[in-house]
Amino acid sequence: MIFAIIGVAIVIFIVAFAFFLLRISIYKDTVGRSEENFRKIFGTEQPETLSWFDVLRSDGKVDDHYITNPKGERLHAYLIPCQEAKGTVILVHGYTGCSIQTLPHARLYLEKFHFNVAMLDLAHHASSDGHVTGMGWPDRLDVLQWASEVNRYFDASLPVVLHGLSMGGACVVMCAEEGLPACVKAVVDDSGFTSAFAEFSHEMKQKMHLPAFPLLHAASLLCKIKEGWSFMEASSIKTLENVEIPLLIIHGDADTRVPVSEGKRILATKKKNVEMWLVEGGTHINAITEQPEKYEQVVSDFLNKALR
Repeated sequence: MIFAIIGVAIVIFIVAFAFFLLRISIYKDTVGRSEENFRKIFGTEQPETLSWFDVLRSDGKVDDHYITNPKGERLHAYLIPCQEAKGTVILVHGYTGCSIQTLPHARLYLEKFHFNVAMLDLAHHASSDGHVTGMGWPDRLDVLQWASEVNRYFDASLPVVLHGLSMGGACVVMCAEEGLPACVKAVVDDSGFTSAFAEFSHEMKQKMHLPAFPLLHAASLLCKIKEGWSFMEASSIKTLENVEIPLLIIHGDADTRVPVSEGKRILATKKKNVEMWLVEGGTHINAITEQPEKYEQVVSDFLNKALR
């Protein structure tokens, strides 16, 4: 009898902890990381970049654009046209981030590369609808919808590049696995992870000092029941070796949020049409501010090869 009671108690604990993990991960309130909050961060850390964007908006050069996905969620993006554009980039932010997080990248593409820019707010972030952070997996379908939308909005003859940060980096690689519209010609993954399971396992070990089994497995199963996808299913490397599109991986070797081993695993899986900039001393998604000239050069060289 005592063993049965202990067994039931363990099961109850695992289930309860699984619900707790979902609440602090995919159901986490993103209001605190809204556009207003990121504007405060940029106002302190990169005031010139924020002012640049605000001037564009006040001059009527930024379009608050919306689409509605098949789930009925209204999704937001900032669209910025470039005169005599050579291409269009879709920028995808990281976990609990928003479009404003990609401002340095938007400025780089607009001013240096002469690209039209689309800065997305993923579902459940900032100005977009949604009740769950998709860790890139359901988001991949939204990004593919945005690719078709921006291709119509700007010049349909121009190549489209997907450029993601962290969770957004994982998302754009997931898009490549899903099957891309013909307009998408290249993908840039800055500090992305291989799967939601790998990232949450790293976070549990680093912040909670807990092993993944059995708690994360239970949370993954619960996510599958509630949302229709599991943490293991939300992967960017399942069929990546068969993907032809050129991929650039950028990852700092001092990244503690998404370990550099994740970037190296993506590199090893893709095998062809792939290159990696291993940023010496680079932290999470900060290469563009830590080494801006090198970032520009690496991305520029990659695009010149991928889009020729």
